[in-house]
Formats: sequence, C-alpha cells, structure tokens
Amino acid sequence: MKKSPHFLQELVLIKRLFLQMLKECQEEEMANLFLSLCHAFEKNSFKKSHKILQEIIASQQLLGIIKVFSLYNILINIVEERHKINSTSYSFKENQKPLSQKAKNALKHLAFYPVFTAHPTQSMRRTFLEAYQEISTYVACLSNNPTQTIQEKSEQEIKYRLHLLYKSHLARQEKLEVLSELDNLLYLVETSILPSALKTLNSIQKALNEPLKQSPIILGSWIGGDRDGNPFVTNALMTQTLRIQHAFIIELYIKEVRALTRELSLSSDFCTISDTFKQSIEQEKMHLDPSDAILHQHEPFRAKLLLMEKKLKNRLLSVNSPLEIPYTYHNIEEFIHDIDLMLNHLEPYLRPHLERLRHLALLAGFHALRLDFREHKEVFLNALSETFSFLGLADSDFLSKNETKKLEIINNAFLYLEKNPLDLHSLIEHISLKSANILEAFSKIAWAKQNISKESVRSVIISMSESASDILGVLWLVQLAKLENEISLTPLFETIDDLENAPKIMQTLSQNPHYNNYLNHQNRNQQIMIGYSDSSKDGGIFASNYYLNNAITKLIELEKSLNLSFLLFHGRGGSVSRGGLSLESALDCAPYKSAKNILKLTEQGEVISLKYLNLENAEYNLHNALNALLKKNLQEKAQKTSKEHEEILQTIARLSYQAYRKLVYETKGFLEYFKLATPIYFIQELPLGSRPSKRKDSTKIEDLRAIPWVFAWTQNRCILPAWYGLGSALKTLEPTILQTLYKENKLFKVVLDNVAQVLLKVDLEIFESYHSLAKDLFNAKEIFNAICDEFKITKELILCARKESELLESEPTTYYSILFRRPYLNALNALQIELIKAFYATKDKDKQAHLLHQVHSSIVGIAQGMRNTG
Repeated sequence: MKKSPHFLQELVLIKRLFLQMLKECQEEEMANLFLSLCHAFEKNSFKKSHKILQEIIASQQLLGIIKVFSLYNILINIVEERHKINSTSYSFKENQKPLSQKAKNALKHLAFYPVFTAHPTQSMRRTFLEAYQEISTYVACLSNNPTQTIQEKSEQEIKYRLHLLYKSHLARQEKLEVLSELDNLLYLVETSILPSALKTLNSIQKALNEPLKQSPIILGSWIGGDRDGNPFVTNALMTQTLRIQHAFIIELYIKEVRALTRELSLSSDFCTISDTFKQSIEQEKMHLDPSDAILHQHEPFRAKLLLMEKKLKNRLLSVNSPLEIPYTYHNIEEFIHDIDLMLNHLEPYLRPHLERLRHLALLAGFHALRLDFREHKEVFLNALSETFSFLGLADSDFLSKNETKKLEIINNAFLYLEKNPLDLHSLIEHISLKSANILEAFSKIAWAKQNISKESVRSVIISMSESASDILGVLWLVQLAKLENEISLTPLFETIDDLENAPKIMQTLSQNPHYNNYLNHQNRNQQIMIGYSDSSKDGGIFASNYYLNNAITKLIELEKSLNLSFLLFHGRGGSVSRGGLSLESALDCAPYKSAKNILKLTEQGEVISLKYLNLENAEYNLHNALNALLKKNLQEKAQKTSKEHEEILQTIARLSYQAYRKLVYETKGFLEYFKLATPIYFIQELPLGSRPSKRKDSTKIEDLRAIPWVFAWTQNRCILPAWYGLGSALKTLEPTILQTLYKENKLFKVVLDNVAQVLLKVDLEIFESYHSLAKDLFNAKEIFNAICDEFKITKELILCARKESELLESEPTTYYSILFRRPYLNALNALQIELIKAFYATKDKDKQAHLLHQVHSSIVGIAQGMRNTG
C-alpha cells in the first residue's frame, strides 16, 4: 500500500528542509530527539519511547519537541493536500460528455451555499494559515522540475517560513474575538474563496454558453450573527460586521475597477459606441474631474470606469452618513447594469476581465457574505413573553402554558397587531434589557437591508426548535419589525426527538392562517435547518444518520400535500460524528428530491482551512459540490428500500441508540469519567474561538456543545461519538444479511465506510493511558471495558460487512494516510499525557500556567495530525 513516488519525494524533501531549519536554529539536540522519538514510535518500541520521553520531560526541551512534531504534522498535511487534486482545470460534464440540454437547464438554477461559521474548532492561528499557503506554493514550485535558481529560492522561502513558525506560539495566548474571526474569514475570502469561486463561475458560463443571470455560488456567514450562547455577539457587533463586510467588498470593486481603467484604453476612433453608452457618459460627466474629462474624451471605457469608481466611493460614504450622498449606487443591480453596458460594446476576446468583475458582483453583491441571525428559542420566547405581558396579551406565565394555549395567545397577538399597528422602538423602553436587545436586533436587520443590501441578512435561525409555537412566536416579532416579506424563518431541529417531530410541527404551522400568509409571501418556500452535531451527541452516530434521513424523507413527502417547498440547511461539522461525510457521499445517499436547486450547509472550523485555504483546494471543492448537486438533481428515480431492509435499519437505529444512551447518559459517573479521561478541561481553557464551550453554566452533557465533546474524544484517540453503539446493534444481524445490506443500501454503506475510517484512527493503547487519569473513579474500569468491548465488536462487524481482513485495505490511499501519521500522533499524545499528569500533580499556580500552555500546544499538534478537532 504505497503512496505515489511524487508524494514520497516531497515528504523526503520537506523533512530535509525541516531538519536543516532546526540545525540553522542551533537546535541539533532537538533534531536528534525528534528523529529518535520518530524512530521509536515507528517501530512501536514503547519501552524505548518511554525512556526518550522521560529524557525530554527532564530537560527544558518539552515545549520545543511538541512544536517540532506539530509543525511536522502541518507539513505532512500540506504535501498530502497537494496530491489529492490531480488537476487544476475543471469543466462541467455529464458522464464525461458535454452537458445535455436537460443538464444545462438544471445547472442554470443550481446554487451551492456554504455558510462559514465561527465555531471554535479552528486550532491553527492565522499566522500559521498564511505560512501554510506560502509553503504550499513553494513546494509546488519544487515539484515542477525547477531551475537551480528557482529551487534555491523556493527552499530558502520554505525554511524562512519554518523559522518564523518555530519562533511563534502554536496556540493563541488570548481568546479570539469575533471581529478577529471575521478578519480571518475575510482573509480567506479575498485570497482563496473569491478567486476560486470566480473560476468556477467562468467554467459554468462556458458550459452553458451564455451569460450568467445569477451566481451558482452563494457565500454565507454566521460570524457576527450567531449569538446562540455567545454573549460577545451584540447588536452593535452585528452592525459592525455588516459594515466591515460592505466596506471589504466595495474596496475590492474599486481595486478591480482601477485595474480595468488602466487596461481598457480603447478609443472611440477604433470601436463603435452606441448612443446609449454615449448618453450614459454625457449625463454623468460633470462628476468627472475636469482633467479626466478632457483626457478621456475619446476613451469611453476609461471615462465610464472612472465614473463607476466615483459612485463606489460615494457608496462607502453613504452607509455612514446621516445625509443623502448624491451620485452613488443604490443597489448591486445598478452596478451590474453599468458593467453590462460596457460588455455589450466589447468583442468576445476583450471581455474576460470585465466579465470577471460582473461575476464578482453577482457573487458578492454589496454585502460580501449573507449573514444569518441565530439565537436560542428561549431567548426569543422570553422577549415575546415580556412583550405580550406589557401589551396585556398574556400574563407573565406565558412560557408555562401548554402548546395549545401558547398558539392561541400568539394568534390573538397577530390580530392585535392588525388592529393596533405598533412601532417596534416604542416597545423597547418598556421591557428589560435582554428582551429589548432581541427587538433591537430586528431593527438593526431592517437597517442593514435598507442601507447595505437586501441580501445582507436573509435567515433568522431558531435554535432548539421543539414546537410550532417556538416558530410562530418569532414570526410575530418579525412581523412587528415589518420584515415578514424579507426574512426566511428557519427552525433548527437538533435532537433526535425534535427531528422526528419536525414534519408534524411544519404541518401545524402550515395550517395556521398567520403562518400560511407568511408562506405565501415566501412563495411557499420554507427553510429548515437540520442539526447533525447535537443529534449525534444525543443518540450516537447511526441513530443520528438514520433519523435525520427519515425526517428529511417525511418532510419531502409532506411538500405536495402542504403545497410547500423545503430548503434544507445542513448543519454539518468537520468530523464524522458531526455529519462530516464527504459531500458527494452525503448527497448520494440523501433522500430523493431532498437536494433541490440550492444546497446550503455550514462549513465549520478546521474544515474551512482544509477546503478553502489553498486556492486549488477551494476550486476543487466548489466545483465538486456543484457537480454533485447537478448529479443529484438529474437523478430520475428514488432508491427503493425493501420493507425488510427498512425494518432492519430501524432496529439498528433503535439498538445503537439504546447502547449509546446507556453508556453516555445512564451510566453513573460517566460525566466525571469524561472530564478526567479526556483533555476537556484544557480544551475549554483553550482560546480557539469567541464562543464559550457550553450554552449555559451546567454540569450536564446535554448543555455541553457538540464541538468540545467531539474534540475531547478525538484528542484521546478514542473518538467515541463516531462509532459507539453501532457494534451492539450490528451483532444482532447474520453476516449474510449484514453484507447484503451494505451492498444494497446507500445510507448504511456510507455510514459504515465513514466509521471504518474512524476506527483506523482509534488507538486503544493510547486511550488506555488517558483512562489511567480516571482510574480512581469507582466504575472507571467498567466504563473502559465497555468501550473496549464495543470497539472490538464494532471493528469485527465492519470488517465483515466490507469483506475485509484489515480496515480500509480496499482504500490504500486513505489507509496509508492514516497509518503514516500514527507515529507522530502517538508521540504528541504521549507527551500530552505526561503534561496532564504533571498539571494535576502540582498546586503551584505559576507551574500550572506554564503546563497549561504546553498542553494547549500539544492539543493543536494532535488536531493537525488527526485532521480535525470537533
């Protein structure tokens, strides 16, 4: 099972440069320790490795060796990512042939809608992200038979970046603020996401052989709009986020317009200019500087572009000015109209650069990224209850009413609003600050839609939606702000029970006259967010996938009877236990007709840098997403699941759910075991992102966010959320039935294939070392044995289903990738365990602070080696 020779050559090269860098830093001892520890773990010589570990701990080299292994894991990632992509040129085809007319018609209406979130799973600092890009670029130079001069320069640049990283902290020293997260995202948007998206748009235009009318890519964000459990996201910060995004894209347009002004020097003496074009310049030429008006009187394109730049600059001023700024763009359509006017006067061979600007405008508008506004349903309902009480529509006990009574009160509130139109601002001074903040948030959204872009905020997401009243109540607040025609109300169904109840909830809402009226204004479209993370934490990997699939199927079946079209928003994480399947696999096993014209999903944490940091990776992932969506849209019939197989799947879901719940929620002392046998304490102290690790101060697993839950189990190499409970369910099946189900059912196959990858990453010997940290708990041994037994049976049955003697033997590339990293991961895990022991053994606060920083560095290194956090 070998990697390609080029891959191995690049690894040898990068290791050579890495060791050279250490020697140039006068770190020969560090280099020797690194090589010795690598050799020991490569040979599985734990006795020898233990001896070297003790030497490192006794010396002053501990933090340095952690950093060395962490940096080496990053370098492996860079080389591996380069070899995942075979080509940098993509086209849209159907079965390797040009698109049919049917496929073209479908492609015209498709859109991939990634929403970049601020979840605290990005363990790599921006300093490292930028270096990652640079090193990748120079490694590519070295692989293309460079001249001696280019080779020397590239090697020197790689070592320069490595020197900088070696002298920098792996982990952040301070908590990342929301605006810093936004800055990081906009850096990726400018350097990678937009350039790769524009290439994809150009590729689609070529496939369609006609100008694009809309962008097939929509960019979204939660940064600055996701306030569920994040007290740092305020109304002022949300407004500031929208202003920053607006300024970012306008400044980018100005930069592009200036470049075109330099390029498009065409004279009216050599090209035909229509009366319409002439008039557009004549009517506006008073806004040109007098010198420019004279200089460019025979250069209409330059004159027009200078006028466009003036309007863009005024656009920047208008957002902050209390007075109306004349001569500005009021919306993106006016900007695109000016671009089209010029395109119509250019021959095809002169259009590409101006078409690129047009595509950028279609893609980013005046908002850059659509911001979603998300809040927990309790916060919405508290504001609603207080407002109703002030207006005399209910007593202060609204929240304690049953569902029927709540719906009755909300319906009466709609009637009250029809008869007594209210000004939202008049209510704010009569309710508490927390409730006023929610009402003011809708006011800020209305301001942004009027002053920045109607696309600036599109979705209001209600976390932990459990009933029809949760959603209907928020609609009342939306209507109070007069936004009912401009906002997509989006319930987020997160737990398995909520997912099962989702069809019933939507049926109740569609039968409500006020909600039905809202749906009419939305052209009978309803956005629903499906939560993968909490459903997996709630009931385990298979139950989560099965009930998600089942809920989606029932919703799709409801569409016709309710005269609705559901847009499903997939809240996927990076890891398998949080829905992080490959997009192609996820779409392939998705219910028939569940992926319509728009595929909206979250891109979280380390997934953002994994998919979009590198320009080639970004183009590859955007192209693949749209191709997979096109393929799903062209699917002509649903996969039929026999009644027998459906009953088996249902049984597997039920039994795996029971087994998972028995361990995680019903085993006494399991939460205490989790706290000691994983580095969760240190993860919660790690300044990765702006969001707290818990929604509220609680000692229950239910209130811990899914991200740190998965992150902690990934660090200790058990990765329990991604497989536990499955073996207990599969052992009830005969081997032939297991193999037949794997062969014939796509959902079952995809889940088992992903679990197989996770199981190869699991290392029970390493996990046992973490378990030793919790061994004093009364039932620690019982919990550890239950986990080991479940792993053994799960692995055995996955091998049986896939007809393998060794995990992933039929996928050599993935197999090699996981095993290649194991020695470097094991070294970091071994160091982390020793550091945690030392942390708990001392009472010295200064020493604890020093050890805490070292543990944090090891967490970052392991996250890089595992290729995900949460």
